[in-house]
Amino acid sequence: MHASPTRTWSRYCRDLMMFSLLVGLPGCTTAGPEYQRPEVQVPAHWGEGAATISNGDQDGLRTWWHSFHDPMLDSLVEQTLMQNQDLEIALARLRQARAERVQTASASGPVVSADGTGETLRSSKALTSQSGGESRAWHLGIDASWDVDLFGRTRRALEADDAGIEALAEDHRALQVSLVAELVSSYAELRAAQGRLAIAHDNIRVLGDAERLSEQAHRRGLGSLADVLQARAEREAAEAKPVVLEADIARLGHAIGVLAGGFPGDWQDALGTASPMVPMRTDLPLSMPSDVIRQRPDLRAAERRLAAASARIGVAEAERFPRFRIPLGTGTTASVIQHLFSGASLAWSVAMQGSQSLYDGGRVDAQVDAARADAGAARLAYERDVRLALRDVEDALTAWTHERQRQTSLNKAVITSQQALEHSTTLYERGLSAYLPVLLAQRTVNQARDELALSRLEEMRGLIALYKSVGAGWQDVPSNQEGDQSDGFQMSAAQ
Repeated sequence: MHASPTRTWSRYCRDLMMFSLLVGLPGCTTAGPEYQRPEVQVPAHWGEGAATISNGDQDGLRTWWHSFHDPMLDSLVEQTLMQNQDLEIALARLRQARAERVQTASASGPVVSADGTGETLRSSKALTSQSGGESRAWHLGIDASWDVDLFGRTRRALEADDAGIEALAEDHRALQVSLVAELVSSYAELRAAQGRLAIAHDNIRVLGDAERLSEQAHRRGLGSLADVLQARAEREAAEAKPVVLEADIARLGHAIGVLAGGFPGDWQDALGTASPMVPMRTDLPLSMPSDVIRQRPDLRAAERRLAAASARIGVAEAERFPRFRIPLGTGTTASVIQHLFSGASLAWSVAMQGSQSLYDGGRVDAQVDAARADAGAARLAYERDVRLALRDVEDALTAWTHERQRQTSLNKAVITSQQALEHSTTLYERGLSAYLPVLLAQRTVNQARDELALSRLEEMRGLIALYKSVGAGWQDVPSNQEGDQSDGFQMSAAQ
């Protein structure tokens, strides 16, 4: 007695399912090392200047520019984060990586295809062994195949893709940190240049008055021509300074326009009106070194690239093991199209295929060695980047604290020069002195004011560098991210 086609088909389906289970059970064994986040030894405290810094609002790190209370600056940063082209390019790279991850994941599932053919064949009547004539054949079929990921080749590839996606998301955040710092720095420089331009015009006016006084004294025989020429040279040299400052203001306005995602002249009118320099903060949200490493997106990106490199070792090592594939085909074939859907026209096939490379000239071993070397380089790069990050914080902290100390002396110089100006003015008003000492005192005041403006700009630069070095200013990636690696770093403080 012959088994019915239905019973035979059921038996083969059952066998196929049992085989799939047997294949899948050992699939939890994955080639390559299991990745662990690196543990990096870092100092327990910051070095010079840390005693002058108090821990501020950690929640305000992401929007640290709001602490300057400048609506124009807030608008510029908001537009930069929304419209900057470099950020859009980074998001496009992130979308590309996610699409490529879908391609990798497709290898873990079956591939199903359908086909249909219709054929008419006429044999030759000139052949003596055949009677000749025409025949027709119709075929409809479905083919499927499944590459069994027995040793984790696809799983490791997915791990590498996931880590790469997370690294690109952190790159996007690191770019935000850099762009915000660059924008705030350009804005501070522009406001400082506008303030220095006003001081320069004041100085030119004072030097012009001094030149006229020297000319009057020379005509009265109370001064020499050398005094006149010296006063004129000082005034002419001072007149060259506003040109440089005006060029700086225009250049900085162009930079701000492009950073904000527009054209160079978009913000020129809005920025043309001078305003006081951005006020300084008295406290800074400075974390411990280990906290800074956790929150810097560039270091998080470097750690994710290390994870991707580790996963690629498993991809390479999986090439040493055999590949298994299960092909499955079913369809109907008939000489008359109406019979395609009859039970007699049904045909099917199922098989198991396996392949193993016996000799490859050392190709796989070389791939594994290359993957391990790449992971080793990624680990060293991460450890190097951690040290460079700590150096950035220490440098910014040193520059900021030392400039504040220098500014203390400059503030005293401005106060002293203003006192000298008041004294000279009082003597002149009482008829006890000429007006030239008053002009000279005024020039000294303007020089001290200009030095103080430069010092405040340097202090601002140090502050911006400090915020940047601690990783402040990034926002969440505005799209669906495959996991967030904001937590979980293993850091230990070196005592």
